[in-house]
Amino acid sequence: MKTSDECDRSFRVCSLVRRDCENAGLGHPALGRCTQRKYFSLGILRFRYTTGMFSIHPIPFFFVTFTLFSAGALFGLWLRSSKSSQVETEELSVKALLGASLGLFGVLLGFTFSMANSRFEERRHLEIAEAGDLKTLWLRTSFLPEPVRSAERSLLRQYLPVRLRFFDEGPEGHGYEGALRESAQLGSRMWYLANDESMVRRDPGTLQFMAALSEGLETTEMRTAASENRIPALSWAILLLLGMMACVLLAVDMRSRSYVLRGLLQIALAAALALTYDIDTPRKGFVQVGQQSMMRVQELMNATPAD
Repeated sequence: MKTSDECDRSFRVCSLVRRDCENAGLGHPALGRCTQRKYFSLGILRFRYTTGMFSIHPIPFFFVTFTLFSAGALFGLWLRSSKSSQVETEELSVKALLGASLGLFGVLLGFTFSMANSRFEERRHLEIAEAGDLKTLWLRTSFLPEPVRSAERSLLRQYLPVRLRFFDEGPEGHGYEGALRESAQLGSRMWYLANDESMVRRDPGTLQFMAALSEGLETTEMRTAASENRIPALSWAILLLLGMMACVLLAVDMRSRSYVLRGLLQIALAAALALTYDIDTPRKGFVQVGQQSMMRVQELMNATPAD
């Protein structure tokens, strides 16, 4: 007999798989008892990543940001040269606005960087967690009798490369939706096989395999959601607005004629934003979450002789 925890996990995965199958036009009578259970579904099959900023490499992003800040600085120089008398009269006000805009920019950038860094760590930990779940699932296939064991191992050998391709593509890739749909269908087929076997054999080995499969599907969904969780575009827009404002006010306030000194702030602000953007971008740029753990599991699967 199943324990209460195992039943709960089975029901939750049943719900997840059932909703995915309904989206794909599939069905299975054994999943009918799960229709009343609520759990997160693979809704990302219908909704693509839309909360982040446009997808470009961090280097072009740096140059675009630097160009915007430089345009703001040039506008500030024009204001200083064309309205020099008013600028000198309002010098204290300009300094106050400059300090306020830089302070607000620093606070918002600090929060944004913290958000990006926490998301990066979450993606890194979930990559290890998914690899661990797949390794456990692979090892527990030995609990299953033939021919279910061979069928599950064959599906796992197909499933892992699809997951690797899915995260290599990233939410912005052309093959993202196809890889997501294929991995969901393979996960459904693995569940069907295990569920059918559990109807015939309610032995501890089959139940342990189903528990591992349940946890693996949950981790898969969590990692997929984490890869799509990006800093909102509104935060980037406000940061760019505050940065441009600071560049305009600094150009109005600065008396130096050195182009190097005038350009230092633009470079610093653009570099800070580009670094934050790079950390927040899962599959582009220089700071990426590797898939070494998943690849080691793939090596384990390939090293296991075929049944």
